[in-house]
Amino acid sequence: MNIHGGNSMNPILMEDLLGYRFLSGIAVSPFENKAVFTVAVQDARSNGYKKNLWQVDPLTGKTEKITSHGKAGAFLFEKAGTLLCQKPGKKPGTTDYEYLELDTGKTEPAFTLPWPVNKLEKLCGDLYLVNADIDTNYPEEMTDEERKAEEDYIKIGELPFWDNGVGYVSGHRDTLFLYNKKTGERKRITGEKFALGSTAVSADGKTAWYTGAEFTQMKLDKSGLYELDVLTGKVKELLPQDKMRIGQIKCAGGELYVAASFCDKMGGTEKNDWYLLKGGKLEKILDNDYTIGCNISTDCRYGRSSSLAEYQGKLLYLSTVEKTCFPKLLGPDGTMEVLFPFDGAVDGIAVCGDTVLFTAMKKGKLQELWCWKDGKIRQLTRLNTHALSGKYVGEPEYCGFVNSQGTRIDGWVIKPIDFDENKTYPGLLSMHGGPCVAWGELFVHEMQMLAGQGYFVFLCNPRGSDGRGAKFADIKNKYGTVDFEDFMEFTDHVLECCPQIDKNRLGVLGGSYGGYMTNWIIGNTDRFAAAVSQRSFCNPISDFGNSCIGYTFDEKEFAATPWNGLDRMWDHAPLKYAPYVKTPTLFIHSLEDYNCPLSQGFEMFAALKYHGVTSEMVLFKGENHELSRSGKPLHRQRRLKEILRWFETYLKK
Repeated sequence: MNIHGGNSMNPILMEDLLGYRFLSGIAVSPFENKAVFTVAVQDARSNGYKKNLWQVDPLTGKTEKITSHGKAGAFLFEKAGTLLCQKPGKKPGTTDYEYLELDTGKTEPAFTLPWPVNKLEKLCGDLYLVNADIDTNYPEEMTDEERKAEEDYIKIGELPFWDNGVGYVSGHRDTLFLYNKKTGERKRITGEKFALGSTAVSADGKTAWYTGAEFTQMKLDKSGLYELDVLTGKVKELLPQDKMRIGQIKCAGGELYVAASFCDKMGGTEKNDWYLLKGGKLEKILDNDYTIGCNISTDCRYGRSSSLAEYQGKLLYLSTVEKTCFPKLLGPDGTMEVLFPFDGAVDGIAVCGDTVLFTAMKKGKLQELWCWKDGKIRQLTRLNTHALSGKYVGEPEYCGFVNSQGTRIDGWVIKPIDFDENKTYPGLLSMHGGPCVAWGELFVHEMQMLAGQGYFVFLCNPRGSDGRGAKFADIKNKYGTVDFEDFMEFTDHVLECCPQIDKNRLGVLGGSYGGYMTNWIIGNTDRFAAAVSQRSFCNPISDFGNSCIGYTFDEKEFAATPWNGLDRMWDHAPLKYAPYVKTPTLFIHSLEDYNCPLSQGFEMFAALKYHGVTSEMVLFKGENHELSRSGKPLHRQRRLKEILRWFETYLKK
């Protein structure tokens, strides 16, 4: 089935990525009926992304582009008609700010902060709350010349020592400051070894809350909660840092909502419940079993968006439920309701009066800006309409089943372009990352490109996936067992439902956890004629000390460490089963992937080579774990080209 209709459609190509617009960061002015959002587009010439700001009138829906330089950064509303915009500082390690008039586009220098700033929030008067990256490895009073002399040396004294997409982080701390624009005074709020987490600000800007924890050896997975009196600078501890895992926090209707968990039932797979700050203590108001925010996977987003807002004095938050993500409304008494359902995935929200603005994707479509008011949903932008015009967009047709354990597994099939039921086609099993992530019915460029080249693409959410609650997502110490069963039974089910798929021309691919499962599958079955393993890991034992999350992820997910469960970790290592692999396999890895380190790809690749299995490896310089989602435009295309080349070689002989 073709979502966009028409008798003769062109296939989606890898270079079509250049025509997609990515929307993010929708924010509403507290001074007037205006909202601003960011639109990013890939640029082949610079091999980067151009980002510009657009404004929208929530009342009329009129949208207008307000910058054209392609270098838009973070912003906030300074006053009516004026934004305060962030840009890289002229001096290394600093951050510049400028005022931008929405009506004229004119800019004027505002101020410079002497650190790399992660986030800036407006408080009362001339005060701002600043989240800045501070390198505690060296004294702040070091001169520029002294710092330059240290560039060739990296000090490491704690875990994690690096972070994906960031680099080496040992000794670095996200630090909270108060900044007075009028006097230039900068007051440090958190200590030298304190790692800042989330922040929230009261409506009057006189109170702020923040989370985080102090550490000197290893970063904790729990956080404390603190209250800051903005006018006096005094801090009050509300919750010690060793009690709960705290996620997002938000002030709504004069109340502070806190997403947190004791992690005492299912450990890391538990979802955060909702708490309210009452009398200086946290009181649970809602047991929650769903991810807060959007966790439906696609390769067609770029940029950050807020999943929390205030609506009519209550908390509005996004919730991932099965194949969708939509907003729920939570009151201080714990009453929760779905504000409106959405057949797709909402990934960012903001509120202006009684109007909810949101960026979202519907089935077969790219991102657009939408609004909800008086019970009705209306599309405000059509920035991506032409990107898919005349293109074959295969519909993800539901193909779920009940597995041998009696559990429903949701899955979909995308038919190839010009599908003819009298012909046979190769088929590809595509697996998501995570594992606590979910496929839905969203447009995924990679899948549509493969369908446009004549492949059936089939995908499912096995046990371990998101959207079905913490119990369904909990596969601790079960990696490669129940999930493997689900993938294989789903493949059997798809072959039965789609007899046009040639069972002798099956391929399997996935990245991150999907890469782990690709490695596992090829070592435990030879039913696939080709495989592409991307940004994978294969050995929890070595991953433990190399991945930026290894020392926490591996211990929790495999219920072991190299010192108390070596055999258990090895049993769940795809590397153990490398001698049994027969499947020709392509490995794709980024040199700066610190989440699934390059060494993990090397170990599996070397093992296959050692055992005489046909295999290749393609490495991407200057890329990290996010290559397929936010990598350089030409690199993203090259990755798709390599995937297609491999499957064309082994599935279309």
